[in-house]
Amino acid sequence: MGGVSVPRTGETVCGDSWAMTPDASGACLLVADGLGHGPGAAEASREAVRIFHKRAAEGPVAVLRFAHDALRSTRGAAVAVADIDCESEVITFAGVGNVAGTILADSGRRNMVSHNGTLGHAARTFAEFTYPWTSAALIVLNSDGLVSHWSLDAYPGIASRDASLIAAVLYRDFTRGRDDATVVVAKRASA
Repeated sequence: MGGVSVPRTGETVCGDSWAMTPDASGACLLVADGLGHGPGAAEASREAVRIFHKRAAEGPVAVLRFAHDALRSTRGAAVAVADIDCESEVITFAGVGNVAGTILADSGRRNMVSHNGTLGHAARTFAEFTYPWTSAALIVLNSDGLVSHWSLDAYPGIASRDASLIAAVLYRDFTRGRDDATVVVAKRASA
């Protein structure tokens, strides 16, 4: 697993945050995009990470519900949580707002479902969705600091590289340049 999180040009702190917690069957990850930029956005995204570390074992929807309550005193955030179960070969995903989740596999690209809203302010629907997780698949979570039409097609063999390198290439080549940007990539460890 690897990630890149970079503040908007001119800002001293990033309004996005990401976190990972390992478990017996895989790992759980979160990307949070605080509303706007700067310290207020950073405060909101860090609060989402704090809740994630306390509640990740309860599942993605539980993390979102607890974060929604905890972020009420902040400006709010878009948040996505992906629980990767390597034993069952399943990803359980839940998101609210414009943090994107994508699975790249031999069968193609699959975008995971997030619901509209902002945690801490307006979030009506909390739902989990499950997706297959194959040994060759990559999962990418990214904030809206990345363009939505990114692709790894121009980089043959990159999926076999380190997850941090993949995240860095996505940031380098597909950042919007006018927002905080976070990209997190997870893949199975090589045997």
